[in-house]
Amino acid sequence: METTRRASQGFAIQIMTAIAIALIIAAQAWALWRSYQATWLLETRSAENTVNSIAANIERNLNVIELSLLGLVEAATDAAVLALPPDLRNRVLFDSSASARYLGSMLVLDVDGNIKFDSGAFPPRVANLRDRDYFQAQMKPRAGTFVSLPFESRIRNGDVSIALSRQLAGPDGDFEGVAVATLRVAYFKTLFEGISLAPGSIISLIRSDGTLIYRHPSTDGRGNVGFDLRGSNAFRRIKEHPNIPFQERSVIDLVNRYYVHTQIASYPLVLSIGISTSEAMRSWYRQLAISIAVILGTIVLIAVIIRSLRLALARSVEIEDELERLSLTDALTDLPNRRAFDLALHTEVRRSARSGAELSLALLDIDHFKRVNDQHGHPVGDEVLHRLARVLLGSVRRPGDYVARYGGEEFVVMLPSTEPDGARHIAEAIRRNAEAMAPSLKDAGLRQITVSIGLATQSFKPGDRPEDLVRQADEALYEAKGLGRNRVVAHGDRVRDASALELH
Repeated sequence: METTRRASQGFAIQIMTAIAIALIIAAQAWALWRSYQATWLLETRSAENTVNSIAANIERNLNVIELSLLGLVEAATDAAVLALPPDLRNRVLFDSSASARYLGSMLVLDVDGNIKFDSGAFPPRVANLRDRDYFQAQMKPRAGTFVSLPFESRIRNGDVSIALSRQLAGPDGDFEGVAVATLRVAYFKTLFEGISLAPGSIISLIRSDGTLIYRHPSTDGRGNVGFDLRGSNAFRRIKEHPNIPFQERSVIDLVNRYYVHTQIASYPLVLSIGISTSEAMRSWYRQLAISIAVILGTIVLIAVIIRSLRLALARSVEIEDELERLSLTDALTDLPNRRAFDLALHTEVRRSARSGAELSLALLDIDHFKRVNDQHGHPVGDEVLHRLARVLLGSVRRPGDYVARYGGEEFVVMLPSTEPDGARHIAEAIRRNAEAMAPSLKDAGLRQITVSIGLATQSFKPGDRPEDLVRQADEALYEAKGLGRNRVVAHGDRVRDASALELH
């Protein structure tokens, strides 16, 4: 009989060991998957923010150039301006924007493509630019603003640029020439090189016809200017699905990347960032290797842990008796009591130390509660405490948020993974809800109560004391009381003039 019982126990231990190992592996796999998703999300969000920021920068500069170009068109077709002395006319035609650092030249070309007026020289430099795409495009009616292909400037020693152009039209709409403003590609080089990209990532500016205007880092050392992307799958997907990220292999360096892209306002330009998928997840792969090592070590130790299980089961009855004796619930409000809160606080502090997430604490006190007891009686005071407890529970929504009675007329709300702004928002909601509640059904003479709330937020590290967070919240509560009650004060707030505060 004893042998059978022992065999049964041994078999049960084996089953429990297998279940424990399976649970550990499953938990680690889930955690790694969540970590993978979080790491990838961080990389993609960072790329999206960078694309939007750089696109806004380029758009602002192009808008300035376009406005200057429109002003040049207006001035170059104004008979009064054209009648001015040549040196004064040049100053009127080309305002201060023509001297911007990366603005190459502003030109007025006649109907044959010859330079008529020149921002960079007086008298104007001699060149015929009729063959340029920006001139040819403006020979068509209502061409609007045209953004050219990149080209080597004939009047600035081959400086690579793009041009914005507008048509000059006579009173009858006849073609009378072209106004041109060139932007040096060096602008994009300087802009892109100032961005901190992850290893293997790239940033590119592409014309809507598939011509690469500038790429950083480049494979030729000059930005791969003019590279034709029309036949690439990446450019095809950009054209077919604007603003939708995708994963594709680059035709330039054959690296597989995740692309985030956006069009720059109404201009025929697309800004794209490509994240190297292997480099972006390198840190996660290291974490994966460490996790596998930890799992293997855990499996080795699991036998020792299971052997301790029988002792743990033997002590479980004693622990249950102890928990029952201590009773973790406040009888009046049905909320967790001070001891239960202390246990929960230590648990959340350890979790914060592991994850690095912020932990917020709101300590609140009923204003003038002694007056409530003295004027309306302790039964009414008890009712106020009970009803306020219900309001507190209704004011927090997340499963991890924790409400407890701290003692007397004090309550505490613990908010895991909550930053200061979020904690203040919840605390203000609690304050308003408490102010709006009917404090007593037994005594209609008690029409309203208010609460003062002290807030504290901390991201814990191993070894930090949970008591420090409570102390900070208590100091903030003391300050809220001193500033007139019925308010929320966060630890670290600097209130210089209490009379300037809005009283709620």
